[in-house]
Amino acid sequence: MASNLQIHKPYVLKALSRPLDRPDGPGRHIIGEVFGQKQGSKKRKRSELSVAIDGDSVHLYDIPSSQAITSYLVSPQSFFTCAPYSLRWRSATTKDTSRFTYVSTQDSLSSKREIKLFKDLLNESGNTTSTITSKTYRCDKPIVHLSATSYAAPSDELPSHHVVAVAADGAIIGFHGDTLEKQWQSSPSVLTQELPEDANDGLEVNFVQSTTAADVIDGMFGGKNELFGVFQEKVDRDGFNPDILVVITSSQDTHQPKRRYLHILALSADNDTLQANKQHVVPVFAAPLAIKAGAVKYQLDVRSGTLQELSGGVLSTYTFNAGSPRLENKLEVPDMTSFIRLSKSSVLAATSTSLSIYNPIYRSLQTSTPLTLVEELHGPPGPQDVTCELVTYLAGREIAVGLWGTSLIAVQIEAPKGRNSKRRAEGLLSDAIRRGLSREHVCEKHSKVEHAPAVILSDTLPGSMSETYWAEWQSEVAKADEHLRSGDLAAFEAMLADSFKIKMKKKSAKPNGVHKEIEINGATAAASLPEWKWPTVRTDYPQVDRRWVFYAINKVFAWNSAPDATRLTCRLPESNVLNYLVDAGHLSISNIKSAFKDEIVDVDGVDNVLGEEVPPLLVQIDPTMELLLGYLSGTQLGPAELVSAIKLILRSLDLLEDPSKTHALRIKESGEQPPDGANDVISMELDRAEEELQVTEHYLGSESSRRARGLSVAFSKLGMCPVVTTVQSLRRLLKPEETMCLMNVLRMELIKDGWTTRYLDMPRANEEDIEAPPDGSIQLIADLLCRCIDSVGLGGWMAFDTMAAGWGSSQQEDSADFFSQFQAEVSVALEGILEAVRLQGTLAEAFNYAKKATKAVAEGKNKASAVSVTTGALPFGLKTDMGISLERVRSGAEIVPRSSRQIGLFVSKKRQNYSVHRISEESLLERAGVKVLQEAM
Repeated sequence: MASNLQIHKPYVLKALSRPLDRPDGPGRHIIGEVFGQKQGSKKRKRSELSVAIDGDSVHLYDIPSSQAITSYLVSPQSFFTCAPYSLRWRSATTKDTSRFTYVSTQDSLSSKREIKLFKDLLNESGNTTSTITSKTYRCDKPIVHLSATSYAAPSDELPSHHVVAVAADGAIIGFHGDTLEKQWQSSPSVLTQELPEDANDGLEVNFVQSTTAADVIDGMFGGKNELFGVFQEKVDRDGFNPDILVVITSSQDTHQPKRRYLHILALSADNDTLQANKQHVVPVFAAPLAIKAGAVKYQLDVRSGTLQELSGGVLSTYTFNAGSPRLENKLEVPDMTSFIRLSKSSVLAATSTSLSIYNPIYRSLQTSTPLTLVEELHGPPGPQDVTCELVTYLAGREIAVGLWGTSLIAVQIEAPKGRNSKRRAEGLLSDAIRRGLSREHVCEKHSKVEHAPAVILSDTLPGSMSETYWAEWQSEVAKADEHLRSGDLAAFEAMLADSFKIKMKKKSAKPNGVHKEIEINGATAAASLPEWKWPTVRTDYPQVDRRWVFYAINKVFAWNSAPDATRLTCRLPESNVLNYLVDAGHLSISNIKSAFKDEIVDVDGVDNVLGEEVPPLLVQIDPTMELLLGYLSGTQLGPAELVSAIKLILRSLDLLEDPSKTHALRIKESGEQPPDGANDVISMELDRAEEELQVTEHYLGSESSRRARGLSVAFSKLGMCPVVTTVQSLRRLLKPEETMCLMNVLRMELIKDGWTTRYLDMPRANEEDIEAPPDGSIQLIADLLCRCIDSVGLGGWMAFDTMAAGWGSSQQEDSADFFSQFQAEVSVALEGILEAVRLQGTLAEAFNYAKKATKAVAEGKNKASAVSVTTGALPFGLKTDMGISLERVRSGAEIVPRSSRQIGLFVSKKRQNYSVHRISEESLLERAGVKVLQEAM
C-alpha cells in the first residue's frame, strides 16, 4: 500500500522581537540547537532551541510546550557572528542542573569581538544562580561556529569540556568551558595541509558540524576503521571516541569559480593546558567538492553518510565512499528556499507559498500544503515576500521548526497510519508512482528545459548516425587530412581540439622564434603548435564521438606490417593529440584495434602484441615516464599492458637487467671486438645518451617518485585482473630470474610497510609502541606473490635453482639460495600460526568463562561469579553458576519470597554426585544473588 504523508497546518511557536540593524545590513535572527548530557552518559540533542536576536537578547524555547525557558540580554551595539550553543548538564549524584549558553558577539562601534557564557545553576532546593562571563579574543576573522567538547568521566561532578570556536578563515580556538580562558589555538594552515599547493591562497569556511569519530567511520568511511588511522588507539563507540569537526571551505578567488573542499579534523581527546609540542587539531582527510556558483546551503547527516546542498533551486545529494563524496541524485525545485532532511528518502522543502515533501531518489512529490500563515502574519503576499527558513526537525515528535520573518513557526508531519512500529522510510518505488514531478521541475541529466531539440541533437554521441551528420563528418575528416598532408599541424590540432571540446590558449610568439621540429610524411617541418587548456581533473573531459578518437589514433600512430619489426609506431610524438589520448584514457587496446581494424585482420594474438608494444612506445616518446604514468592512471588496461609497464619501470630502477647493457658487458668482459659498423652505432648511442642526460637533468629530483607512483598504480590494477590471464602474461613477458626480481620487490614492499620482520630481530626500544600502519596492501601483495609463483611453476623453480647454483659468484649464489630462504620464511610463518592455534585451544574455555562472568557481573545477575573473578580462581568445568531467585510465583500469579529451606534444596540439587558442600546462611544468601557485595561497596 502506498504511503500517505500529511503536513498539518503550520502554527506560530513564538513571536520574536525585531532585531536591530547591523553595520553591514539588517539585523538577523540566528537559531542554534540545544544539547543535554547526564553524568556518565553521552551528549544528546534536546527538543529545545536557542534564538539569538541582534542587539536584543538570547532566548531558549521548549518546542513541544511552546514555552520560553530563559532569556539573556545583550547590549544594543552587539550583534552575533554565529548561532549560539547551549549545553544542559545534570549530575547523577547531587541532582544539580547546570546550563551553559555560549555566544559570539561583535561590537558595532568598537569592532571588539567577545565570547560570552551565560551560566545557570539549579540546585536540589530549587534555587537558581546565574552568572555571566565574557572574554575578548583576538582573531583575524569573526567566529562562525561554536560547539562544546565534553571529556567528563562518569565520576566527575561537574562537566569538564572545552569550547571549540571556528573562525571564518579556518583558525580554531579552544576555550575553557567554565572560565573562557584561551587554552589553545590552531592556524588556518591546518585546512590546507592535505590540499594541493594551488589551494594555499586562503580558504573561507562555509559550513562546520561537530560529531564523533565513531559516527564518521560508520557513516562516511563505511565502517572501515583502518582508513581512520590517525590515532594509535582503535576508535570504539563505547570507548575511545574523540570529537571530529567536518568543515566545508571554498576558495576566496573572485576571478575563478569557487573551488570547494570537505575537511575532516580530529580534536585531541585531552583536557590539559596547551603544550608547546602538543597538536590539538589533526587533519584527517580532505576531498574536493563540485564547483558551485552562488550561495550554498548545507545539511550533513554523519551517521547515514549523506551530504545535501541547495544552490540555485537544485538540491544535490552526495553519499560517501571511503570518505570521498559521490553525487547520488539531483532534485530541481526552482522556488525552493530552504530544506530539512526527514529521512534518506524524504526531504521537507519550503518555498514562498508552500511546504512540500519530496523524494529525491525517484524525484517525486509526496505531499504539499499551502503556507496560509503568510496572510495571518504579514497580510497578502506582496512583491517582496518573506521567505521561510527551516531550522530543525525533531524525529521523535515529527515536528519541523522554521523561521518566518520574525516568528518561530512549527509544523506537524503525520506519518501514514499503516506504518509499523519500526517506522520504515517511505522511499519505495510504489510510493513514488503517479507522484512524479512535472517536466519543468525535473533536473535533466543531459539537457535543460530551455534547450531546443536542435541544440540537444547537436551533441552527437556514439551510435547517433544520420545522413546529414555522416556527410558533415566526412567533410571535416577530409579537411583534417588535407591539413596533415600539407604539414599544417597547427590547423590539424585546432580542428581536433574543437572536435574533442578542448579549449586552446591564446597564441603567443615563442622566444627567439623557436619552433618544434616535427616529422610529417617522411619530411621534417617546423611547426608552432597551439597550447591546449587541460582540465585539472580527468573526469572533467567532455564526452566525445568515438569516431574522432579512432581517427586521431589512426593519424598519431602507424601500423607496420613487417613481422620482425615493431608493429606500432608513433608519427606525431610532439603533438597535443597524443597527450589528450593518453590523459583522457582513450588509448585502450580496444580503441587501437578499432582504429587499425583493416591492418590487424591477419595478426594472431593482437591483444598481446599491442599490450607489449604500447608501454615501450610511450617510454620511447617520453623518457621521463610521465606519459606512461598518465597512461596507467587513466586507461582501462589488461594484464599484458600492466606487466609490460611494470617490466619497464623495474628496469629503469635497475631492478631488472637490460638485455642491451648485458650484451655490451659480456663483449667487454670477453675481449671480443664488435663489428666495424657496431662502433659507429655505439658512439652515436653514447652521444644520444649524453644529450638525453642534459635534457632530463632537472627531472632527477622527481623522476624516482614518479616511477614509484606508476609502479603502485600498475600493481593495484594488476591485482584486479583475472588470475589466469595474469599468470599467462607473467609467463610470456618475464623470464624466471625477472619474476624472482619482481617477487623481491613485493617482499621489499611487505618489509617497508611493516607487515613482516625477521624472526630473530628484536625491536628497538623506540619501536615497541609503533604499530603497523593500517593498509589494505597486504592482500594485494599476497595475491601478486601467489600469481608470480604460479607463473614460474614447480619445474621452473627446480630448473632455475639448479642453473643459478652453478653460476659461481657470491651474488649469484645468493640468488640461487632464494628458494630456500623463501621456504624458510614460509616455515616460520606456519610455525607462528600453529603456535597461535595451540594457544587458542588452551585459553578458549577460560576466555569464554571470563567473558560470560564479566557480563553477568555487569548485569548484576551472578554475584557468585563476582567472587571467583575477584579472587582470580576459576571453578571446575569453567561454567558460570546461575543464581537462584529469592522470589517465586504461586498460583494466581502471586509473587512471594522463597524460603531458606527451598533455597537450600535448590542449592543441593545443583551439587554433583559425591561432592561435599556446606550449606550455611551466608552461602544461601550468596547463592541466591542477594546484593550484599553491592551494598558493602
